[in-house]
Amino acid sequence: MNTLLWTAAIILDIFAISDVLRSSRDMATKVVLLAIILIFPFIGAGLYLFAFREKSN
Repeated sequence: MNTLLWTAAIILDIFAISDVLRSSRDMATKVVLLAIILIFPFIGAGLYLFAFREKSN
Protein backbone atom coordinates (compact mmCIF):
# COMPACT_ATOMS: atom_id res chain seq x y z
CA MET A 1 0.00 0.00 0.00
CA ASN A 2 2.82 2.39 0.87
CA THR A 3 4.50 1.70 -2.48
CA LEU A 4 1.26 2.46 -4.30
CA LEU A 5 0.96 5.85 -2.59
CA TRP A 6 4.54 6.80 -3.43
CA THR A 7 4.05 5.68 -7.04
CA ALA A 8 0.94 7.84 -7.34
CA ALA A 9 2.79 10.80 -5.80
CA ILE A 10 5.69 10.42 -8.23
CA ILE A 11 3.35 10.24 -11.23
CA LEU A 12 1.48 13.36 -10.07
CA ASP A 13 4.77 15.15 -9.42
CA ILE A 14 6.08 14.35 -12.91
CA PHE A 15 2.85 15.60 -14.47
CA ALA A 16 2.86 18.80 -12.40
CA ILE A 17 6.56 19.48 -13.05
CA SER A 18 6.14 19.06 -16.81
CA ASP A 19 3.10 21.33 -16.73
CA VAL A 20 4.99 24.03 -14.81
CA LEU A 21 7.93 23.88 -17.22
CA ARG A 22 5.62 24.22 -20.24
CA SER A 23 3.62 27.11 -18.74
CA SER A 24 4.01 30.75 -19.75
CA ARG A 25 4.80 31.90 -16.21
CA ASP A 26 7.91 33.91 -15.42
CA MET A 27 11.00 32.03 -14.22
CA ALA A 28 10.73 33.10 -10.56
CA THR A 29 7.17 31.77 -10.33
CA LYS A 30 8.22 28.52 -11.97
CA VAL A 31 11.04 28.07 -9.45
CA VAL A 32 8.69 28.64 -6.51
CA LEU A 33 6.08 26.23 -7.88
CA LEU A 34 8.71 23.57 -8.59
CA ALA A 35 10.08 23.95 -5.06
CA ILE A 36 6.60 23.48 -3.58
CA ILE A 37 6.01 20.38 -5.70
CA LEU A 38 9.37 18.82 -4.82
CA ILE A 39 9.43 19.69 -1.10
CA PHE A 40 5.88 18.47 -0.44
CA PRO A 41 5.47 15.43 -2.73
CA PHE A 42 1.89 14.51 -1.78
CA ILE A 43 0.45 17.97 -1.20
CA GLY A 44 2.52 20.03 -3.64
CA ALA A 45 1.39 18.41 -6.89
CA GLY A 46 -2.26 18.36 -5.83
CA LEU A 47 -2.11 21.97 -4.72
CA TYR A 48 -0.55 23.02 -8.01
CA LEU A 49 -2.97 21.04 -10.18
CA PHE A 50 -6.08 22.35 -8.40
CA ALA A 51 -5.07 25.91 -7.49
CA PHE A 52 -2.25 27.17 -9.72
CA ARG A 53 -2.64 25.37 -13.03
CA GLU A 54 -3.35 27.68 -15.96
CA LYS A 55 -6.79 27.02 -17.39
CA SER A 56 -6.93 26.38 -21.14
CA ASN A 57 -9.71 27.99 -23.15
